[in-house]
Amino acid sequence: MKLEREPGRPVDPNLVFFLMPYGRKAVPDGRTLDFDSVYRELESVVRSLGLSAQRADTNDETTLGPLEAAWDGVDRAGIVVVDLSVPSTSVAMELGWAMCLHKRMVVTMYEGAAVPTNVVGRLRPITYTQEFEQFGRFKNELRERIQAELQRTAPERDLVPRTATWGAYEATAQVELAFPDRVFVRNIQDPLQAAEMRREEVSYWDMVPEDMSASKHYRQGSTVNGFFVVDQGRVVFTQRYRQENPWPRLVAAYRLRQVYSARVTNVSPAAGAFIELLPEGGKSFIPAYQVRAAGIAKDDEVQVRILRVDPVQRRIDVALADAPKAGLVAPPVGEYPTVGERFAGTVHDVQANKGYVRVRLDGYRRPGLLHRSNMSDALWQAVRAGRVTAGSTIDVVVLRVTASRNRVAQWDIALEEDRSAQAAPRQTAAGADDGAGPTAPGQGPGA
Repeated sequence: MKLEREPGRPVDPNLVFFLMPYGRKAVPDGRTLDFDSVYRELESVVRSLGLSAQRADTNDETTLGPLEAAWDGVDRAGIVVVDLSVPSTSVAMELGWAMCLHKRMVVTMYEGAAVPTNVVGRLRPITYTQEFEQFGRFKNELRERIQAELQRTAPERDLVPRTATWGAYEATAQVELAFPDRVFVRNIQDPLQAAEMRREEVSYWDMVPEDMSASKHYRQGSTVNGFFVVDQGRVVFTQRYRQENPWPRLVAAYRLRQVYSARVTNVSPAAGAFIELLPEGGKSFIPAYQVRAAGIAKDDEVQVRILRVDPVQRRIDVALADAPKAGLVAPPVGEYPTVGERFAGTVHDVQANKGYVRVRLDGYRRPGLLHRSNMSDALWQAVRAGRVTAGSTIDVVVLRVTASRNRVAQWDIALEEDRSAQAAPRQTAAGADDGAGPTAPGQGPGA
């Protein structure tokens, strides 16, 4: 049979559709069970929740055959209950339909039944027997599971025709495991679909991180857009599907120190203006201080000077053709702290394996870097031992503010531990000394 969904027909959130054996069947303990009686008991549970229950053979309004009626019920149902008590080819096939559509499901089975391997670890079955007391507990648990599924808001997945030419499926995936050179992702709408994404599969327009596991874009739990591509039985996740490498063309098109037109695609007060170079394309941005000085707005056409075209880092650095030169040799006033300024800084993140901690300074957007060489032995040991975490407080002093070697018109803030603050213990809200050293999240004054 060919599976089709009726266009425009909504899912009925109040319909619970049952996929289960019919009539009397032998169950794993050697006894015979009347599954029609089981269905009537479970139907009463559904009705007690204000919902309607249906099985393929109980839909008097359809003239469809058994399989077609089952597909119609799965398609329409808000929740599907699948009973795996006895081996059944039709029930197994119908379970596959429900999983493909990402239906909200509850799985039941007679105690001792064999569970299909594709269900193990994904759907936790509710077990039951014919014993009166145990069957009563089973009905209560079924009621609770149906109520829980009613609260789940994950979208269903539509049917996508498979073509013989391309084995590529656009999707949003979630990172489950991250390593320096690759991540493993799973399709959000189809949890059965998973694949590996290597550094070589990152979009040509995005910078490839040296360590994917340390990048905020690919850390565990983050989402990425791309394609699951099937090639000779192997599935990979890529952002380069149907993308042509533009960098040879961009390197040839844009010459250093030359001026080109660009269109402003977006403006962020903190980051600056995001632009698209003309006529060959290519993305870049204009530093925030230049944007403010020139009064740049979205959709403006501006003239920019090429400072760097780097196909390895996948970035093009530019500056306004008539940008104020003072901004290139000194940090913008008010955007960066001054040397010698002291802060009770908040830890942004800890990179103990790289020997530094990044610290947020109150009133400034860019964090400072506290290197191990500028820490006391006690603080460094606390960092290595994991006692310093994001949100901890460290007293720091600004050591220097220097032009960044990695980003144009941006400055790096170097910090050192403020050991003079340790000599004068802080006062808590109650007026008592709280001692020296970093403060853990939630343990500072007022916590």
